[in-house]
Amino acid sequence: MVSLGDYQLSVDTKKTHRVNTSGHECCQPVNYSFTENPGIACRMKASSVKAFLSIHTWTGIGTGMVLFIAFYAGALTVFLHELETWDDYQSDKVVVQHTLADSQRLLDLAVANTPGMDDNLRLYPADTEHPTTSVIWYQRLEDRSFKRHDFNLDQNGGLSTAEHQHGELAQFIYRLHYTAGLPRSFGIYVLGIVSLIYGLALISGLLIFLPNLMRDLFSLRSGKNKKRFWLDSHNAVGVISLPWHLMFAWSSVLLCIGIFLIGPFQILVYEEDLVELIGPELGVVQPLKATGEAGKVMSLASIISISEREAEGFSPTQLRFSNFGDSNTMVQVFGKSNTETLLTNVSITMNAVTGDVLSVAHPDNAGLGATFYNGLLALHYVSFGGFFIKWIYFLLGLAGAFLFYSGNVLWIETRRKKRTPNQPTNTILLARLNSGVCLGCMAGISAAFLMSRGMVGMESRGEFTEWAYYLTFFTSICWMFVRPVAAGTRDLLFSCALFTGLIPIFDASFAQAPIWQSFIHGNWPMFSVNLVALFGAYAFWKLALAVKQRASNGDTNSVWSL
Repeated sequence: MVSLGDYQLSVDTKKTHRVNTSGHECCQPVNYSFTENPGIACRMKASSVKAFLSIHTWTGIGTGMVLFIAFYAGALTVFLHELETWDDYQSDKVVVQHTLADSQRLLDLAVANTPGMDDNLRLYPADTEHPTTSVIWYQRLEDRSFKRHDFNLDQNGGLSTAEHQHGELAQFIYRLHYTAGLPRSFGIYVLGIVSLIYGLALISGLLIFLPNLMRDLFSLRSGKNKKRFWLDSHNAVGVISLPWHLMFAWSSVLLCIGIFLIGPFQILVYEEDLVELIGPELGVVQPLKATGEAGKVMSLASIISISEREAEGFSPTQLRFSNFGDSNTMVQVFGKSNTETLLTNVSITMNAVTGDVLSVAHPDNAGLGATFYNGLLALHYVSFGGFFIKWIYFLLGLAGAFLFYSGNVLWIETRRKKRTPNQPTNTILLARLNSGVCLGCMAGISAAFLMSRGMVGMESRGEFTEWAYYLTFFTSICWMFVRPVAAGTRDLLFSCALFTGLIPIFDASFAQAPIWQSFIHGNWPMFSVNLVALFGAYAFWKLALAVKQRASNGDTNSVWSL
C-alpha cells in the first residue's frame, strides 16, 4: 500500500503463475487500484486522480525529452548576446567604438560592392555592449532558402567580408531551443504542438498535487525510498516554478503555431486580411512595392532623428531595409525606449526616401491586445530586468530541464520490479532514451563550444560546430543501447564533465584568454562562460560518481544496477 496523500495506491502482489508454451513459468501483470485514505477528507474522486495521473504521465513522457533540449538550450540562450561576444572573441582583435558615421560608411561600402543587395538587408548600429557596427544581408537563393553575408569595417576603415570569422554557436543553440535539433522547416511547428501538450501536463500535474500542496510542497525525503525522493524533487520544482512554466507554454504556442490559431478567425469572422487589421498595432507593416525608379536613401542620421522624434527616449538596435535604392525604399527601425515598464520594445516604419512615417509601435499607444501580446513576449525573451533577472531565468531553465528528466525517472522507478533483476523492456527502453537524449544534448552542446573555439578564423566553422553537436548527440544515444543503462549513464556524465571542463582550457589555448586574465581585464562574457563551465563540469562529475556508487552498492533489482 503506497500513500498518495488523500488516496492509497493498492498493489495486488499476488502472482498468478502459469506456464507458457516454452515451458517457463511467468506471472500475470500486477494490478493497481486507488482507494480513499481513511481519516482524511476527500477532495477529489479517486477515479479523477487516476485519470489526471494518466494524462500527466503520458503527456510528460511524450514531450519530456524534446522539452529537455528546448529548456537546456533556452537556459543558455538567455545570455544570447554574451555568447555571441564569447564566440567572436579574438585576443589580437583591436576593438574600436564605432560611431554613426562609421555605420553610414559601412552601409555605403556594402551596398556599393554587392550587386543585388536590395532586400533583407539589416544594419546593427554600435552600442556600449557591441562596440562595432555590422551589416547582414540574407540573399534569397533559387530554392527560396537564404544565404547569409556579413559585412564589417576592417582596422583601416575598409570593407571586410570575412564571414567565417564570425561564430554561429549562439544562433545554433538558439535554434536548438525552438526546434530541438529538428529541421527548421517543421521543427518550430513540432515545438508548438509539444508546448500545447506541455501545458496540459502542467495543469494535470497541478490538479494531482493540489490537495496536498501545503503539506508536501517543501518535503524532500531522501531516505532509502529513491522514488519518494525523485517525486518530492519533481513536485517541488514543478509547483514553485509553475507560473513561469505556464507563461512559457502559452507564449511558445503563440510563437510557434500562433498563425494557425488565428486562421479560423480569418475565415469565419473577418472578411478583410487579419494581418492588415492587427499588424500595425504589433509593428507588422505590409512592405512597400518597388516602383522601379531610383531613389536616394536618407542618411542614417536622418532616419534615426525621425525615429527619436516619433518615440521619445528611443535608442535603435536594428534597421531593416527593403527595396534599397528604390523610390519606395522602406526601413523598419527597431529599438528600445525607457518606458519604465515591462514593455520597452519600439518599432518605427518609414519610407527611407521621403521620410514619411508609415507606422509607430510604442507601448504608450498600444491597445490592450498588443500590450498583452508584447508583454508575453517580453516575459519569454527576458527583455527586462537586466542581468539579475537573466540569471534567475537561467536557473529556472535548468530547473525546467531537470523537471522533464526527473519525470521520466519517476515513470521508470514506478514500474520497477523489486523482486527480480530482470526489468520490463519498456522501462529499460525509456531509461536508455532518457539518458541518451538528455545527456547527449548536454554533452553535444559542450562539444559545440569546443569546436567553435578551436576553429576560430577558419572556413566552415559554423558547419563543423553543428556537426560536433549532432555527432556527439547521436553517438550518446547509440552508446546507451550498447551498454547497460547504469554504465552508459555514468559514461555520458563523465563525458559531459570532460567536454564542459575543457571549455576554459580551450579559451586559454586558442583565444589566449585564461579565466584569471578575463577576470582581471573585466571581460565578463569570457569570465562568466568559463566560470559556469567549471561549475557545470564539477556537477557532472559528482553526478557521474553518484551513478557509479548507485550501480555498485544500490538495489540490484533495478535498471540502475550493474
